[in-house]
Amino acid sequence: MADFTFLHPVWLIALLPLGLLLPWLKGKQHSNGLIAAHLAEKLGLDQKQAATAFVPLLGLCWLLSVLALAGPSWEKATLPAYSISGARVLVMDMSRSMYATDITPNRLTQARYKALDMLPGWKEGSTGLVTYAADGYVVSPLTQDSSTLSSLIPHLSPEIMPLQGSNAAAGVEEAITLLKQAGHQQGDIILITDGLSEQESSTTQDLLADTRFRLSILAVGSRQGAPVRMPDGRLLTNSQGDTVVAKVELDTLLPLVKQTGGQLQLTQSTNRDVDSLVAATAKPMDNADKEKEKELVERVNNGFWLLIPLVILSLFGFRRGIVLAAVLVFMPVDQAFASPWKNRDQLGYDAYQQESYASAAEQFSSPQWKGVAQYKAGNYEQAIDTLKPLGDITSRYNLGNAYARAGEFEKALESYQSVLDQDSLHADARKNLEIVKQALEQQQQQQQQQQQQQQQSDENNDQNQESSSTEQQDNQQNQQNQQNQQNQQNQQNDDGSENSDSQQSDDSQQASEQQSETEKSAQNQPDQQPDSQPHGENQESDELNDVQQASSGQPQDETEEQPEEPQQAEQSLDKQTQGALSASDPVLKKLEQVPDDTSALIRAQLLLQARQKQAPHATENSW
Repeated sequence: MADFTFLHPVWLIALLPLGLLLPWLKGKQHSNGLIAAHLAEKLGLDQKQAATAFVPLLGLCWLLSVLALAGPSWEKATLPAYSISGARVLVMDMSRSMYATDITPNRLTQARYKALDMLPGWKEGSTGLVTYAADGYVVSPLTQDSSTLSSLIPHLSPEIMPLQGSNAAAGVEEAITLLKQAGHQQGDIILITDGLSEQESSTTQDLLADTRFRLSILAVGSRQGAPVRMPDGRLLTNSQGDTVVAKVELDTLLPLVKQTGGQLQLTQSTNRDVDSLVAATAKPMDNADKEKEKELVERVNNGFWLLIPLVILSLFGFRRGIVLAAVLVFMPVDQAFASPWKNRDQLGYDAYQQESYASAAEQFSSPQWKGVAQYKAGNYEQAIDTLKPLGDITSRYNLGNAYARAGEFEKALESYQSVLDQDSLHADARKNLEIVKQALEQQQQQQQQQQQQQQQSDENNDQNQESSSTEQQDNQQNQQNQQNQQNQQNQQNDDGSENSDSQQSDDSQQASEQQSETEKSAQNQPDQQPDSQPHGENQESDELNDVQQASSGQPQDETEEQPEEPQQAEQSLDKQTQGALSASDPVLKKLEQVPDDTSALIRAQLLLQARQKQAPHATENSW
């Protein structure tokens, strides 16, 4: 009895009215007699016997009722709770050999379907997504929201990969890094590929050696193989010009799964391959980290035992049928009718033990058990609604788990913190609190990356707009300069024509005068004729210069400004070149469409990762 306590001690306040009510009822009994008490005693009348037992009986019933409502507890029970653990990474092959058509419609499409079929089976733990070609890239960090991965997988293809090739070891290495960064020293790696070369297999074995990561493989394709038909319809050829026939070689895959204890499945038309891999990877390898039930101590409300004497005492309130009621109570009941008398919680517990969690959730009337069954059935939103009004430690802990499963990490942190505020030694809540913090940080980092990519695309759009506006200004300025030059040229041509006409008339008149003078005095002035000829030549040269200057369309005063024009032309040419490059760059064009194109967003993410890495080594096969 050292552990005896009341779960709801506030109900004990209801005993105070009983202390005031009993004396008042007792005094009222004495005052309501037809004959005074001292006279009735002298007359030998006993009128109190009929009502004497009523007051004590009422007080006893009141006391039992209040104690039952206060919830006396002298024992403890256990409720199941669950801790968040276990992680896996899905690694998908995006080499060009996935376009092979030995399975309908091709290997890539079937690989996407198989990956999407696996996601609903992984209800526990967190899942990440990695893809690889010539190098490995993280598409999604570890997350418990399978809908995020479901929206990314259909947009994966070899076309979005930064470099072409086949390097499965790089994809496995990225998966190991992703698991270790999340604090997992063990986990599952599910590789969906159409085959590995001997070099890839050997390198992957070295990566998985001395680790606790288990590798399972889904081989997509057939051993006979098929040509690789690219999206444009042409067949893929090697460096010698021969058509590539991609085959699935199981000899390079078997050593990997044997070394790590995983499974190897060849793709099938049914879902047996998917079900087998999901069953093998749904639980962690070590029993210590399994999603097992943990015994959380909770006190049992034993107040219902007080209802038995309360019911028996209430029988004295009936004047007839007491004997019949007693006989019915103690009458033996046939064993065949024992099971229908189970209450809803007992029926729900039976369904829970049979792992029929959805049925158990419908049967349970206890909100604690109902919330646990809904959680186990995967109905996290319903579990949240059921557990949210409850304030005990166990319910708050399970509420935090439900929030975490639903992806509401901030509310999960609040629930775990409320548990730690009530019990600072709650190890499970502290462990889950750290795990959810890491998941929240990863989610925030992913959102920041998306915001940075969006900001980068906006900056590229602004640069394109600025370059286009600069081009328009330069074109307008060039057109204006050409018009001004043409007007000046026309004006100078008009002036040159007038000067040439007047010059010709003066020359003709002067020539006639000189001719007459030479005829008269040809002998007296023999030296004047040679002097006139150089003068005429100089005059003709001046006229030629005037014509050349007029045809150039610019005055002589502007010759000093001409060297500046090539610099301006070069600047405008650079701007036009930059604008043309920004407008013709396919990557920048796709970045402008990031909000509407998931494939472009993934490609931009992969390109960013590729820039932050060293260039990978050349792979054995480029396909």
